[in-house]
Amino acid sequence: MSLIAVLAGLLLNLTALQEGEKLFLENKPQAALPLLEQALYENPDNERLYLYLGVVYEQLNNPDKSIQVLRRGLNVASSLKDLMYFNLGNNLFRQNEHTLAEQMYTNALEVNRTFEDAYLNRANARLKLASYAAARDDYIEYLRLAPNNPQREPIERLIALLGGLLDEQERLKQEELAKQKALLNEVLNSLKNASEDTRNLSAGSENIQEQYDEIDIQD
Repeated sequence: MSLIAVLAGLLLNLTALQEGEKLFLENKPQAALPLLEQALYENPDNERLYLYLGVVYEQLNNPDKSIQVLRRGLNVASSLKDLMYFNLGNNLFRQNEHTLAEQMYTNALEVNRTFEDAYLNRANARLKLASYAAARDDYIEYLRLAPNNPQREPIERLIALLGGLLDEQERLKQEELAKQKALLNEVLNSLKNASEDTRNLSAGSENIQEQYDEIDIQD
């Protein structure tokens, strides 16, 4: 291949990458898609392209393809792993795979402990899974990391509602525990009475045996 052909190929590839990235940042996913795919074909180790394509497929309502691309991207990712896990979680959440989504958000936070949006989305996933205490903790951490977020008021309301729900669950748990203890005591008392009856029968049996012995002597 001639030097001119090589340079032309590099220029074409650079143009696809630059133009695809430009369209992506302008929020034009449909136009960006073919250029980003071409750029990724030429640059299979570029982690940024996997992330861009994953987001583009998500924007185009193709979560399966987004998940596929992002999982491939994890094999080459270094500095963008937290974002890839985060976007995997978003796609899985949209598919109502809340357990898997929670795990992806957790993976993102293991890479980046200050990734506030991952706390928010993991809290939402945990709420769907009825993990109320863990969800409340995540909402609180999210507000700590993003105190000026415009969603602060509804999140604070959620935190308060979850606190009330957890208190009610604890109260019902204690009431149920008290009922179970009362039932156990009732059964235990019943067993004590039965054991006393058994001892009485045992004592009576000795008297019966003595009577049989006396009869044997007379014979």
